[in-house]
Amino acid sequence: MSHSTMMRNDWLRLGAVLIIAVGSLALLFPFWPPIDVLNLGLDLQGGVRLVLEAQETEGMDFDQQTDILNRIITILDNRVDQYGLANAEIKRMGTNRVLVNLPGTKDPAEARRLIGQTAMLEFRKVVEAGTSPNSDLVPTSAMQEILLDRNGIPYILEGELLLTGGALSDAKVRASQAMQTAGQLYIALDFSQEGAQQFVDALRKLTVDDRLAIVLDGTIYSAPRITESIKQAAAQGWRQVKDSTTITGQFTKEEATRIAIVLRAGALPVEIRVVEENTIGPTLGSDSIRAGMITIVTGFVLILLYMPIYYRMLGIVADVALVLNMLIVFAVLVLFRATLTLPGIAGIILTIGMTVDANVIIFERIKEERRTGRSTLAAVRGGFQKSLSALLDANVTTLLTALILLFVGTGPIKGFAITLGIGVVGSLFCALVTSRLLLEKAGFAEYIPVKVTQTP
Repeated sequence: MSHSTMMRNDWLRLGAVLIIAVGSLALLFPFWPPIDVLNLGLDLQGGVRLVLEAQETEGMDFDQQTDILNRIITILDNRVDQYGLANAEIKRMGTNRVLVNLPGTKDPAEARRLIGQTAMLEFRKVVEAGTSPNSDLVPTSAMQEILLDRNGIPYILEGELLLTGGALSDAKVRASQAMQTAGQLYIALDFSQEGAQQFVDALRKLTVDDRLAIVLDGTIYSAPRITESIKQAAAQGWRQVKDSTTITGQFTKEEATRIAIVLRAGALPVEIRVVEENTIGPTLGSDSIRAGMITIVTGFVLILLYMPIYYRMLGIVADVALVLNMLIVFAVLVLFRATLTLPGIAGIILTIGMTVDANVIIFERIKEERRTGRSTLAAVRGGFQKSLSALLDANVTTLLTALILLFVGTGPIKGFAITLGIGVVGSLFCALVTSRLLLEKAGFAEYIPVKVTQTP
């Protein structure tokens, strides 16, 4: 290998180390407090733990129950993602229950409403509307039903469903631009093509000035009158009504957002009930963080002090590799928005030992090479060559174990697997690239003991 090629390789290695070090520091800024830097799990930052039970599943076979739970989990996943509840964990629990962990949730009641809402959206014809909550309305048919709007005013509705929420493809919160209602929030509905056709068919059954109630989970949110213009639009086909329907009302921003989310995510296939709710306070979370961080820092500092005592200047190389690997582990957690849990902290502590272990193996091999009388540079290259297979064997098997835990395990096990996996890859990079660069180019190899083994 030519000298110029070696120089290029050295610059590439130096560039890689600097980019990773500077990039890690940038990702981790402002470094403290941890809650502002990392996504912390329920056990570290507190939050809400809910156990939901699907109703009316007793008569179903196992496959049907599995399908119902899978649909519930998918819908809840969509809801919490859209609502911005970061790091939520939603998983199956037995045959008819779902566990929901919501770390950092500030409003448990709001989260519970979002999770539990069935989102049954119905469009029904209004027979008669009350004028106040005290209006005394009497249905004239067994098919008719009295429902209340959000102000408690009763309405008599036809039993026939003209349209359901299944016809929707999207729902978004909008602010009114009209002068009379400027800034007032409403929900703009967007129908699928099939849904828009169903809406057209429904409108054709109504006459001008009829009222169409928009009912969400048994509550009337609005009951607009059918105008001549909407009738004309319906007569022209589904394209004219596909994205021109709205739900209006005196919504708060939070309420409008929640309604739009549950409409987008779809209706839950069965009713669900909250059977268990635990709120983990921030005090317990901060105690866990403190204990975990003290453990990490204590182990980290003890190793940093021990390595130079035992290995002299070579210990400095191991310390640099360890510091860089810790930066890499935390930076990758931030970069991929992974969640740090208490078991994850255990994985980081294990990583500290693994990083040092890799350097110890390399140092011992280099010392063996040096004892045979080889020059410092030749001893370094020989030491890395001879330790490579041992390092790869140990780290690759550990990485495979971490991957198996990540894909098969759940909850805390995944947290451990994530930090362990990142740590394994980081320790290999730090040992094989960073440590080698320091030994070959920064002069640390000169401090390797020269004790030549005499051959008879």
